[in-house]
Amino acid sequence: MSSRNIRRGRFLTTVVAVGFLFVGLSSAAWAWEPKLPNGVRGPSSWYLNGKDGRYFVPIIQGKLSRPTIGIVKTDSNCRPDDQGLSHCHNQIELLSGRTITVQNTHKMSKFRCLSPGERVTVRPDGSSSWAIVQTAPRKPE
Repeated sequence: MSSRNIRRGRFLTTVVAVGFLFVGLSSAAWAWEPKLPNGVRGPSSWYLNGKDGRYFVPIIQGKLSRPTIGIVKTDSNCRPDDQGLSHCHNQIELLSGRTITVQNTHKMSKFRCLSPGERVTVRPDGSSSWAIVQTAPRKPE
């Protein structure tokens, strides 16, 4: 085998290896994306979650059986990931006195976090493990 063919073979091996590495990294880079169960309606893109004050969120602790009013108690874990999305944790005290904790995946630079003390409407979204949190429109300053 000529040295030219050997170099070409090494080049192709390198290209294939880099390609597999890229595919592996790109699939790992999207591991943050919340997976919606069947029957749950979500945003067309997690980069749009929060548009018009509507946040689609998984309930990570507690239960929500019907629409209700809640008060946001906490906003934590808001540091953006490599894609610029935050996965904020919010505890929301419901009108019943129960508390749920949700994970709010959104692009903070585009749509704000839920604020402690803020009154929100919370309703189930086709599953006992997902909800829609709706904020009230903010008054212009």
